[in-house]
Amino acid sequence: MFITKPTWDILIVLVIVLLFVGPKRLPQLSRSIGESIKEFKGGIGANKSEQLDDAKAESEETDSKRESVA
Repeated sequence: MFITKPTWDILIVLVIVLLFVGPKRLPQLSRSIGESIKEFKGGIGANKSEQLDDAKAESEETDSKRESVA
């Protein structure tokens, strides 16, 4: 077989999750995990755009100060 050790680890974790959660709630659990990941990525994207806006504003302030000094 061409299954490596990390693949077995993932398979074992999935079986354990299936045993604890049960087959009826597994789709609901997967859906909520997916929504959480999507929300997390959205939060990261919003944070990056805020940081870029702040950096652009600081850059413009620095440029205007240099022009007034020169």
